[in-house]
Amino acid sequence: MSFAARIAPEAAPLDAALTRLRPVAPLAARRASRALDATLSNMRRSRWPEIAWRASSLTNTGFPVEMSWSSRDSSVRWTSEASGPDTPEGERLGHAMQVLQGLGVNTGVPDWLVPQAGQALRFGAWIGGRHDVDRDRYKLYVDMAGAELPAELLRPSILHSIPSRVIWRMAGIDGGAGTVELYGRLQRPEIWEIERLLIRCGLDAASVIDLAAHLTGRPCDEYLLPGTAGLSLATMDGRLVAAGFFVQAGPMLGGDESVSRKLRELAKRYGWDTAIYEAMLGTGAPDKSGRHGMIGFGVTEDGKPWLQVGLRP
Repeated sequence: MSFAARIAPEAAPLDAALTRLRPVAPLAARRASRALDATLSNMRRSRWPEIAWRASSLTNTGFPVEMSWSSRDSSVRWTSEASGPDTPEGERLGHAMQVLQGLGVNTGVPDWLVPQAGQALRFGAWIGGRHDVDRDRYKLYVDMAGAELPAELLRPSILHSIPSRVIWRMAGIDGGAGTVELYGRLQRPEIWEIERLLIRCGLDAASVIDLAAHLTGRPCDEYLLPGTAGLSLATMDGRLVAAGFFVQAGPMLGGDESVSRKLRELAKRYGWDTAIYEAMLGTGAPDKSGRHGMIGFGVTEDGKPWLQVGLRP
């Protein structure tokens, strides 16, 4: 029985993406399919089936799952809703944690991330999965609306280097790796403040600036990126282990063909394997425009630059 037949006819695009992945990552694709089946169990029980597969804020079409490719490894990656649209945002964290428990993962949520009763949330919670040849890893994404960073999360020198105008949106908890990744919005990140933050964290600022210049095709004289960008900071035991920036691929790079061309150029320049990306992308069809979502780039504590892009199935 196909994935779409088990879940819902609307899941056919996801079924097709997993089918394309099997020749290049058979074990990972099989385990990703099982994990997504469990994660989307609440979706198929939604009381609003007529809108369940087009009401998510995760993608530009409302589809509740986004696949992604990262230069950091050859994993099959995805992010998904764990509740139907009829579930109030304030209840979605509990549902997501129950799904993770069913997958054999117990992820604790620190007190500062637990939403207060009656607090307005943007999406509640999502689940992310990463599958390679021999293991599965999961991440719990928690809505940070109204949350403030606790002083113990990062060293004071790092906290004081984060631009004060950052608006925090989401945190990703990876219990297996012991990391908490913070995601925020930053209006027009300036070169000097990005250099200050990365250098004080012991990260290679030059690699990030070089990636931004090659990605945008414009010199980074004053601003790292035009307009509003997403900021990503991965923390572990009080230190920063990775940092990056995210923007919507379309407005910055154009349509899908332009985004793919730029991604392949960068992959060739840095020696990255794009087999997973090509399988996820498949053969473009006229009704699948705008499939690329957020594109991110950054550097890890070992000095390696990275690139990541989200893809709607």
